[in-house]
Amino acid sequence: MAVRILALVGDAYGARGGIARYNRDLFGALAATGAKIVVVPRLGDAAGVALPEGVRQRPAIYGRLGYALASLWIAWRFRPVDVVFCGHVYMAPLAALLARLTGARYWLQAHGAEIWRDRRTVTRRAVEAADQVTTVSRGTRKQLLGWVDLLPERVRVLPNTVDERFAPGPASPALRERLLLGAGPVLLAVGRLSAGERYKGHELVFAALPRLRARFPELTYAVAGEGDDRARLEARALELARDPAAVRFLGYVADEDLPDLYRSADLFVMPSSEEGFGIVYLEAAACGLRVIGAAGGGSGDAIPDDRVGTIVDPNDSERLIDAVTRLLGQGRADPAAIEPYRRTHFSAAARLLLARLLAQPRRMSDAA
Repeated sequence: MAVRILALVGDAYGARGGIARYNRDLFGALAATGAKIVVVPRLGDAAGVALPEGVRQRPAIYGRLGYALASLWIAWRFRPVDVVFCGHVYMAPLAALLARLTGARYWLQAHGAEIWRDRRTVTRRAVEAADQVTTVSRGTRKQLLGWVDLLPERVRVLPNTVDERFAPGPASPALRERLLLGAGPVLLAVGRLSAGERYKGHELVFAALPRLRARFPELTYAVAGEGDDRARLEARALELARDPAAVRFLGYVADEDLPDLYRSADLFVMPSSEEGFGIVYLEAAACGLRVIGAAGGGSGDAIPDDRVGTIVDPNDSERLIDAVTRLLGQGRADPAAIEPYRRTHFSAAARLLLARLLAQPRRMSDAA
């Protein structure tokens, strides 16, 4: 009989963002084993989206109470449930309850910021109840083990994977011209512009631009992404960079256009201090773009060595300026450095984790 997985997630199919993409990659890998997966999202619309065979996604349910009640009903209809997968620590108490009620194994996924911020007792106990915890980076794993009482062998790293679309290729002068990026060099950042994610380091780069443009007069910092913090960041860019031409806000860039955007830039610069992993670093490097991240969080896993780029102190503008100047003179990144993050490796690791989890005995169901 096929393994049956109930997945509680913030978003997956029909949604944007790194966590949604991670969930899609994971469910695709698990479905390839023949598993049957029902995805219960808080956000996202999968209507019209081609889902992997064996995967079904329910309509999104935003409200907390409605989501909990719907999850209980879906779990009852979907039984027997072999695994309850929880894609965000925020939903861990509900996932732990469903695992007890159904007698299923409980798999919790941790990304980064949610571990550092949500440290309520009820959340900690729900994390500790998990049969298996996976984190996207060693940094997130270290933070988690420093907070909860879990045996280290129960917490394993399953890093992000980078799609094969992200590969070296020719730059697109037409795209660069359409986006009004100028003669360059072009520094690039890609990510959500959220008031809750001000750790991404945009303002550190804005402040460094006057000195960088003294060395590279046509240098432009291109910021791709949308969010509720964009208006504030635009004002800060004008204030700190002192030149309206120094920063270009590109807005949302569709996934299919991202490879060309990476190839058309000269350096990826996002000194984020709390990134759980940083899939955009991998995407940029896979396209041959050297990257600059910041110490803190899990960026060290995404920027493993100088073949990819470097990590700076997020509070040291001098080091940032030196890193930009140095890396602009080093040519393209070596895509071979990120081969361990390609999908074949991710899928094999995900299948092994599922097999290890299923080797554990089922819980005694509270509903029995």
